[in-house]
Amino acid sequence: MAEQMDDVPQDEPGKRTAAARVLALLGAFASGGGSLTLSEISRYANLTLTTTHRLVKEVLQWGGLEIDDTGHYRLSSKILDLASSSTEAMRLRERALPPLVELHGRTGLTVHLAVRDGTSVMYLEALRAHPNYTGENRIGGRLRLHLAATGLVLLAFADEPFREEYLRGPLKRYTSETITDPDALRTCLRFVRKNGYAVASKFVAMGAGAVAAPVMGVDGTVQAAVGMVYRTDRCDPDRLIDPVRITAKRISRSLWEPAQLDPRTIDFNRRHAGLI
Repeated sequence: MAEQMDDVPQDEPGKRTAAARVLALLGAFASGGGSLTLSEISRYANLTLTTTHRLVKEVLQWGGLEIDDTGHYRLSSKILDLASSSTEAMRLRERALPPLVELHGRTGLTVHLAVRDGTSVMYLEALRAHPNYTGENRIGGRLRLHLAATGLVLLAFADEPFREEYLRGPLKRYTSETITDPDALRTCLRFVRKNGYAVASKFVAMGAGAVAAPVMGVDGTVQAAVGMVYRTDRCDPDRLIDPVRITAKRISRSLWEPAQLDPRTIDFNRRHAGLI
């Protein structure tokens, strides 16, 4: 690989165990975003390029990483499955899946289930017509909160100190429609809290928009957000608001009820695992 050694951190031998280096490598994807080059992994993980190259190769062979045609690495779905198998995220994903499948089947549009991970939105589920999609809003992908409709929902219902701290930080602009002015974003978040939904039109790409609504836990706090992506030249977002809100409410109600194993969830998980 034709990566340069310039400006790459030099980890000190003996200072970190092998396990610590692997964990640092995996942690680089949370710090640097969902898609990284070898040099970027090296920098974020504070590892030499030689060490990074070796560890990436091992994790890639194990199935923990994927590499695309441009030479960028991403965490694989195997990592997400391991992370969610023993956490509340798995329960949330399982409860949400039947309503998400129904919404996706009825509209044919991409639908998401997302949670907040620090200052980013992380996608726990993504149902789309084209399964080979590798963008940031794939399963396990991340976007800064102000860039996504689901992120706006999660930011709007976060604690005020967190919101204000986020607004003081850098607000990256992707298009001319991305909201990067703190006061304008505050106004947007007030609208989301008042109306219970968010629309993010052309925030990341001029041809795409999204609608999202909150998933409420039994304690009244927002646990996640349901989102739907649409083409700005084909869809009227106002017509998507009610379906997204209804789906989010269905998922919310499922979280309040005793656990029941939905046959559709069992079938979906078995198919994903290649068991049928």
